[in-house]
Amino acid sequence: MSVKKLFLSVAIICSLFGTVQKANAQAAIIALIFGDQVASEKFNLSMELGGNFSQYSDLSNVDQNKYGINFGIAGNLMLNENWYLSPTAYFLSGRSISMDSYNLAATNHTSTNLNNEFDGRSATLDLSYIDVPVLVSYQTNNKKWRFSAGPQISFLTGSDLTINGDYGDLVQDYKSKVNDIDYGVLTSIGYSLGQARKGKGVYIQLRYYQGFSDVFTENPETNKASYFSLHLSLPFITEELAQKNLDAAKK
Repeated sequence: MSVKKLFLSVAIICSLFGTVQKANAQAAIIALIFGDQVASEKFNLSMELGGNFSQYSDLSNVDQNKYGINFGIAGNLMLNENWYLSPTAYFLSGRSISMDSYNLAATNHTSTNLNNEFDGRSATLDLSYIDVPVLVSYQTNNKKWRFSAGPQISFLTGSDLTINGDYGDLVQDYKSKVNDIDYGVLTSIGYSLGQARKGKGVYIQLRYYQGFSDVFTENPETNKASYFSLHLSLPFITEELAQKNLDAAKK
């Protein structure tokens, strides 16, 4: 890897783990501009797009899980012919659930009118995180399958509770009732869909996350988070390297 590529790679990795407000836009812009330039046989970046269905253990009145959007950027470092290390930052990671009945009166002690209108109504809880998994991956010799596992830490960036009413919805900030950090293990099975993006590879990945920490601060029972997700990985890699990897896979 040349000095220029090394410098750009360090700059991009630093942007992945920058401040919450700036990292999303900065990392996306830098990756789009320099993604191909920093690619080498040992290292490349990929754009990660997908969604998940999340659930929480031991929560009452949960009606159904909702679909959440995920967006991020991954670094893919080749350790040898079959093994990779992939630190990733999902700057947008939504985990939402809907409840068939929410007990507003238990938490709202100031407004009788609000309690009369919204107590016992259906509600939606939208949690937003920045997910930072670090995966170790094994890729089969034919370059088609990739099996991954590793730790993940998630940082809460937003929490909104929307309670449905007859004449409008009540939106409350729920962040004080949610722990700032969630951590657990992420596993993944990836399959190469072949060559796309002008010869560049596309991976589809099925992932499962199991959290180890309690998500909510006021729930008397354990409330670990888990989710299944489906993702597309769009790697930035030069035409020359893409063809070289394709030729190697055919041997």
